[in-house]
Amino acid sequence: MGKVLYIDYERCIGCRACIVGCEECSGHDHMSRMFVDELNPGETVATSPTPCMHCVTPACAESCPVQAISITADGFVLSASMEKCIGCKNCTYACPFGIPRVDDVKKMMYKCDMCYDRTSKGTPPMCASVCPTDTIQFLDEQELKNHSPKEVQYQWDFGGTTIETKTVIGLPDTRSNNFGYYDGEGVQS
Repeated sequence: MGKVLYIDYERCIGCRACIVGCEECSGHDHMSRMFVDELNPGETVATSPTPCMHCVTPACAESCPVQAISITADGFVLSASMEKCIGCKNCTYACPFGIPRVDDVKKMMYKCDMCYDRTSKGTPPMCASVCPTDTIQFLDEQELKNHSPKEVQYQWDFGGTTIETKTVIGLPDTRSNNFGYYDGEGVQS
């Protein structure tokens, strides 16, 4: 096992440094492959970074009619090859997390490729490098899955279909609220 992207939503302050860092990566043409979502607009200011989940069995790659999306030997799902992608959007419809985007002008899919030019050499992806709150980290996969201080999730159930991802999510601590997450029932006035 190598390193994986770890996301701890409870640490996100919505600064969008991850987006700016991603836009500045070479080869990204100033288009971020990282997104920041508002979790409950109108009710809270909570946000979360949303990268590619790097599925172990990626539906985006399986649905591509021209095999433009490749998977590295260590399991990261790369963005579509510029030479092969035809902009058909099959990948955007197939992804259960709704991550891939298609530039309609260039007829080209783009998504997080884990800054593979950096991570293949052991350097964290740009989003993790610039995150000021350690919401996004590049950590040892085995250590994270077996000894994380928080409960983590890397398997997802989509109507009976289980999808395992290389991106690992730190789940909110709803029992002790040690990390600031409150679900409403634990809030005291």
